[in-house]
Amino acid sequence: MSQDQLPRRYRAQGFRDSIPAGGIKSALAGGNTVGGWIREAEPRSDGYRHVDTPAMIELLQRIGANHYFFGIWDSPTDFEDLASEFAPAAQQAGIQLLPYIVPPSETFSWGRSSQPYVMDYVAWARAFAELSLKYPVLTGWAIDDFDIGQNPAVFTGDYLAQIREAQIAINPDLGFFTCAYYGSATSDEFMIKYGPYIDGIIYPYLDGHNGNTITATGVRDDIKAINAVAGKHDVGLIFLVYTGRFLDGVLAPTADYAGSCVSQAVEAAAAGEILGVVSYGLQVNGAPTVANERRSMYGDGRGALVTSHNAIKAGDYAELSTRVTIDPASPRHELSFWHSRALHLWCLPQRGDFRILVQLDGAQVWSADVHDATWQQLWVQGLDPQGQFDVSSAMAGKTEATLSFRLTALRDFHGRSVDVGLDHLETIGFTVPDPGFEDPAAWQVRSSGGPIVGLVDVFVPDRPEQIINAVGAAYRSNP
Repeated sequence: MSQDQLPRRYRAQGFRDSIPAGGIKSALAGGNTVGGWIREAEPRSDGYRHVDTPAMIELLQRIGANHYFFGIWDSPTDFEDLASEFAPAAQQAGIQLLPYIVPPSETFSWGRSSQPYVMDYVAWARAFAELSLKYPVLTGWAIDDFDIGQNPAVFTGDYLAQIREAQIAINPDLGFFTCAYYGSATSDEFMIKYGPYIDGIIYPYLDGHNGNTITATGVRDDIKAINAVAGKHDVGLIFLVYTGRFLDGVLAPTADYAGSCVSQAVEAAAAGEILGVVSYGLQVNGAPTVANERRSMYGDGRGALVTSHNAIKAGDYAELSTRVTIDPASPRHELSFWHSRALHLWCLPQRGDFRILVQLDGAQVWSADVHDATWQQLWVQGLDPQGQFDVSSAMAGKTEATLSFRLTALRDFHGRSVDVGLDHLETIGFTVPDPGFEDPAAWQVRSSGGPIVGLVDVFVPDRPEQIINAVGAAYRSNP
């Protein structure tokens, strides 16, 4: 059968007609997140703490969600909870459902797996199709990461055809999705291989190829780039925003980031550009921010110059700068700053990859190679901690100057990253308005655009609740 005949055979007949007006506004909890499920306080007779269905439904209603991705991975009882409790409650509440299961690469005989059918994806197709007839709010289902690792060896065209035929025989309107990161989502090769068998992809937004959950400005560009490819193959797009941690991310998302990304995706869905948006990793258990998100030396804030381990080009940079006031009568002008360098042990930078620069009005007054950090994740005063250093020559005759901290890539490479923290500036002969990096408004951020990002990273004790509120505001803005 030719490729152009396959979509008509395997696409869900009525899935798009079932999408709520204005698009899908969903959430996905559990998985590799923190506090991702509200579970009952005490185990039942089977020894498991089951999903607290009333509390989860109440949360979805509170944030204005009309949809929920029900993950089946965290507990052997997840499918039972979906079938016997969550699906009927969602049906009554008018909240659509999309069960989300894992591929072989995330299936562990000694731990997590999607139970009870594990890697029998034909059986899963039948089970979800049958459940969808009983509860029509179950309008689709998804398997994570078709094209990661050894998964493509399992998800061949023949096997995907079996999966689709099994569910179509029961419910031809049931949608079928997979996750696709930017490289796959913008690949004709991916769409030709999998497009005939899926109704759409779930795209996790990481600022294109840049690999971070910090920069929200690329949302509409990514949607445009993906639709330019997916649209040719009639593959729909559900936009996933990390509203909890991304395992490969150097910094966790903030409420401002989550709110901006979700709002832009909601607008795109309302305009018909995408099928909808899912907020992944909401920390819903009411606990405070995870303690190790506080990375400052003192107080709550620090300057941060961070990179992903994605491809970096020579000349890529990010910079934090501020205007300082100089006392021209001072007999000395000295600067001291403290910094830390956190390195991912599986993507360590090499000498000659990155350089840290301190500049005054563009003149370099200090620099160091990131590779030469002597103490990993400890705050040190300068390099091999030399303490304060003289900057008088850069301040001669001035009453003001721009103080900048810059991280620059010196060559092309990939697979290596760093998190440079800055804090506790001390000066003689001049004044820095925010020496502790507590006020993001006191520092200007500049960058080349790309995988190196600068920001004032401020610890927020109730960040999970702020993110939930930001997502709710975005969802309710376009009811």
